[in-house]
Amino acid sequence: MKTHAVVVANDPVYQSWLQNAAGVNLEVTLLPASGGGDPLERLDSLGRFDLVLVEFDSQNLAQRAALIERLLEKHWQVPVVGLGADDNPQWVLAAMRAGARDFMVLRRDDATLGLQIGRLLRRTPAVAAPAQQKSGRVYGVLSAHPSESIAFLAEHLALGILENQANKERVLLLDVATPAGAAAIFLNLNATYSALDAINDAYRCDQTLVDTAFPRHGSGLYTLSLPEDLMGQPLIDSGELLKLIQVLRGLFAHIVIALDAHLPLPALVGVANEADRLLLLSDQSILRSRRNKHLLRALRLEGCTLERAGLVVDDYRRRLGLEPKNLAELFELPLFAALQGDLSNRAVSMNSGEPLFTLARKDLYSLGVKKLAAALASGQPLNAAPATFLERIKGG
Repeated sequence: MKTHAVVVANDPVYQSWLQNAAGVNLEVTLLPASGGGDPLERLDSLGRFDLVLVEFDSQNLAQRAALIERLLEKHWQVPVVGLGADDNPQWVLAAMRAGARDFMVLRRDDATLGLQIGRLLRRTPAVAAPAQQKSGRVYGVLSAHPSESIAFLAEHLALGILENQANKERVLLLDVATPAGAAAIFLNLNATYSALDAINDAYRCDQTLVDTAFPRHGSGLYTLSLPEDLMGQPLIDSGELLKLIQVLRGLFAHIVIALDAHLPLPALVGVANEADRLLLLSDQSILRSRRNKHLLRALRLEGCTLERAGLVVDDYRRRLGLEPKNLAELFELPLFAALQGDLSNRAVSMNSGEPLFTLARKDLYSLGVKKLAAALASGQPLNAAPATFLERIKGG
């Protein structure tokens, strides 16, 4: 039985190129993009179609993206693919964000074109598969008080977890904390696709979108941050954020999420309940300690048991007054870690865009976070008294 494909394009070369695809019994119909009338109505008038391919170029990005969105609203079960004369990143991103399953480039990979088309026709809708599986582990790094230390810890936890993946499993850093864009800046990533974009695209998110649009650090770490030019609090819909996290669990082995109390309380509750481990980040100051105590109270009033939560004390200093063990008792949480380190090393890391693991591997912060990351990735117990924890770090 022949597969019926429709190509929405002005250049007939796409029709002949696809018609000659090896390994697929394909019947290709050309629907001129510049023809009169509504393209969707003309498409429906053709009768049955199993696959739709839409040409993109710099002059028609918005129109073709809108066509794909309208098409999928009416024919959600039909796979849609973007086409282009080359793999211009703007064309690819526009197509994928509109809901295209893939993007094909004219006369590229001709030998495997038939296999690509066959795979597309066998695939179920992208929104169904990830939402049904819950395989990836989620770790939240949370603090009531917005601070660059949240993204910095989340970044290094994610990098530490990635280093522990012998089979090269994918790791994602999702930074929705403020200051906006901190994780991307610390990793020196010029991100054109943000966490807000991914939240908006949650129901379209699949492996192809990840490979095409998600920024990736040289280490292999995938990273989504808020736009760095965002002013004020991020306007994030709690339900859409949680939907994205559920989808991402099917696409990544480990996800580290940085967040703070600028997010709506339902979002914080949802992440706390969803996370395999939740790390409350505090320091020994009265201000942040009290802010975190109020945050924990709000979470508990909303029904969070916080059974998988624990305290991480940042920039621990002896004889400062508030000892980590006392803070843990105040918060009614186990103590996961008390981190030390040279703050000047941390500042150099933030400013240079190089992880502290690269710049100062023997810094106590590097050693402490690596031990914490290894425990998270392996599922080991995290409860440790600060003195013995610090002694273990110094011991290597």
